Amino acid sequence: MATCEDEYTQRATAGDPEAFRCLWEEHHAVAMAAALRLCHARALAEEITQGAFLLAWRGLPRFQPGSPFRPWLMRILYLHALDVMEKQKVHKQPLSLEEMVVWEQQTVLSDEAAMPDMQEKIVRREEIRQALVKLNADQRRVIALRYGADLTESEIAHVLGWPVGTVKSRLNRARERLRTLLMEERV
Repeated sequence: MATCEDEYTQRATAGDPEAFRCLWEEHHAVAMAAALRLCHARALAEEITQGAFLLAWRGLPRFQPGSPFRPWLMRILYLHALDVMEKQKVHKQPLSLEEMVVWEQQTVLSDEAAMPDMQEKIVRREEIRQALVKLNADQRRVIALRYGADLTESEIAHVLGWPVGTVKSRLNRARERLRTLLMEERV
């Protein structure tokens, strides 16, 4: 059974920029969230996301028809992020609280009624962000792809080139480490 995404990928592979724009609209926010979790710098995450979509556009002839687009895009994004961060010698510099507030307002808030809860959300996200920075690189990767890109364990294994068992164990260790760090933060 063909999906709407299958139609867009087929049309985009044939050179239809409007179909690729639809794919971009569908996956941009997830790609940006994953990039932000990988590099912790908004401007760099935007650069990585834009580059990944450009590479995806150019790489569409190699896309396997019938395959899901998101895992394919996330693999491109992940490899591109590693290249960009290596070239720029990025030292994981976390978002400042001010940048996080602006990001939250741009991506999450569209409703005035959500304003009273915003401070609490921002504080909680800052706690999570600080805990994420304390994870090792492999743990950050699996967390970014699982929760930032909403990939399954098998899709993460494909993106990272790891066995599924490795993904599962690193994901479990990362969750446990996050749980411990967040509990320490609350005490």
